[in-house]
Amino acid sequence: MTSGYSCPCCGGESDFSSDCCQYCGTPFLPQGGGFANPSKNLALQIADMEAKTVKTPKDAKLHYALGEAYHRYGDYVKADLSLEKAAALSPGEAHIPHMQAWNSGIKNGWECVKVGKCAERAMALDPKFKPAQAMKLLNSAAQLYLFGTRDDYNAVLEMLSRALKLDPENTYVYLYAATVYEEARQPADAIKVLEKAAELSLKDIAPAKEDARIFARLGFLYHKLGKPEEAKKYLAKAVSLDPNNTTAKKLQKIL
Repeated sequence: MTSGYSCPCCGGESDFSSDCCQYCGTPFLPQGGGFANPSKNLALQIADMEAKTVKTPKDAKLHYALGEAYHRYGDYVKADLSLEKAAALSPGEAHIPHMQAWNSGIKNGWECVKVGKCAERAMALDPKFKPAQAMKLLNSAAQLYLFGTRDDYNAVLEMLSRALKLDPENTYVYLYAATVYEEARQPADAIKVLEKAAELSLKDIAPAKEDARIFARLGFLYHKLGKPEEAKKYLAKAVSLDPNNTTAKKLQKIL
């Protein structure tokens, strides 16, 4: 596999393990953080990596990086295709099916069967891989929440709590817990875990439009609790992340 990467801005060659170009400082993939819109820089990086896959079609590391790039760009279908190629080329890497589970969860919902299967595959490859274990628990909790009853809420929250002990940086475990708390009419608890989700969302690899939904929900909950200033703060952040978030915009007008 190749270990180099050509910066789309200056053309400088760097190692994939670098966070940014050593010549011009352009950030490289994979990396955390959100994007308000698919950036020109990200699009350039995708185009550059696509060109490299033509020359080195059996480079699993490159296909994986391309999958992450498409995921951050919000193109979950192309992300899945690239990740499938990476998995086929490097079947022993646990982080690849874990990323497939993440991509499928955001694309189709955390209850999706593929999320669970990919998490299980990652766990089989590396039984000590805690993020994969947490992902499987999130999948099971989502299925129980959607297909169970109100009597199952405590069991769902217990699963999510176990998931957070395994992977305290998983934004969507907090977000799902907030959904359960909202349904159980516990807005204070929902806000608490949503604020943690909001903090983490700007560090993970989910597209900004997904992050915006978290901030919009916080704005809505604060609005319901009669705290307009807090609501305005979170709604403004939601709109800055995703100017097309009509729900946040409508609520802003009310406030």
